[in-house]
Amino acid sequence: MLSHTQSIITSIVLLNLLGQLSPGPDVLMISKTALTYSRWAAFKVVLGITTGVAFWLWLTIQGYSTLLQQLPWLQSGFMLGGGAYLIYNGYHMLPKRFISDQYLHIDSPALTTTRFFYYKGLITNLSNPKIVLYLGSVMSAALNDIHNPALKYQIMVILLIQVLITFSLLLWLFSLPWMKKHYLRFNYVIDWIGGIVFICFGLWLYAQVVFYWISAT
Repeated sequence: MLSHTQSIITSIVLLNLLGQLSPGPDVLMISKTALTYSRWAAFKVVLGITTGVAFWLWLTIQGYSTLLQQLPWLQSGFMLGGGAYLIYNGYHMLPKRFISDQYLHIDSPALTTTRFFYYKGLITNLSNPKIVLYLGSVMSAALNDIHNPALKYQIMVILLIQVLITFSLLLWLFSLPWMKKHYLRFNYVIDWIGGIVFICFGLWLYAQVVFYWISAT
C-alpha cells in the first residue's frame, strides 16, 4: 500500500511521462534529429531538452505560476520569444528541394562534435508552449500538495532522470536502421509535416498572447 506522499510522487511521474510522450516540439526535434543525423547528435538534443526541463522545474518549485499571475507581461514575453523561435525552426525544417542524400553525411565529425544540437534541444524546450502551460498549471498544482522543500527537489531529480531515460529510448528507436530506411522513403512529406507543426505551435503562441491582451482590455 502506497503512502500519501508515494501516491503523489507516482502521480507526478505518470503525469510527466504522459506530457513527455504527447506530440510536441521536443518529441519532433528528437525524432527528426535521430532520423536525419546520428544517434549521438540526437542524444545531445536530449541533453539540451533535459536542461530546459530542469530550468522549468526549478521555476515551478520557486513559485513560477504565482509569478506569472502577478506579471502577465512576463509570460507574454516568454510566449512571443518561444513562438518566434518555433516559427523560425519550422521554416528551416521545410524542405527546400528534394535532397535524399543528406543521410549519407549523418556521421560527419563536424556535426557530432559541435554544441549545435545541445543548444538546439535547449532552445526548443525553452520555447515549447506545451511545457510552459503544463508546468505552470498541472505540475504546479501537483507540487502544491508537497510542503517539504527537500522532497520537491528530490522529485525534480526523479523527473529529470525519467526525462533523460524516456527521450533516450525514443531517440534509440528512431535511429534504428529500418526506421531511417522508411524515413528516406517519405522524408519530403515528413519534413513538411514537421515544419508545419512547428510553425503552427508558434502561431498558436502568438494567438494566445493576442487573445489574452484583447480580453484584458
